[in-house]
Amino acid sequence: MPTTAEIEQLVRAADLRVTRPRVAVLTAVHEHPHADTETIIGEVRTQVGDVSHQAVYDVLKVLTGAGLVRRIQP
Repeated sequence: MPTTAEIEQLVRAADLRVTRPRVAVLTAVHEHPHADTETIIGEVRTQVGDVSHQAVYDVLKVLTGAGLVRRIQP
């Protein structure tokens, strides 16, 4: 499991600004690699506090666009 510093470096290496929601979402994805979005939202809320569904969806879209996560549609 990557550390917070390693997650931050992954975000920087993708030429993205490091933000708490991005770090929290990417951490949650690494901790729960095949989780659905609702699970990721729950995990992010335990790390960051109150965060909207839309904010998590936006972060997932940015991370997917940067190649840090993949979207799987069954």
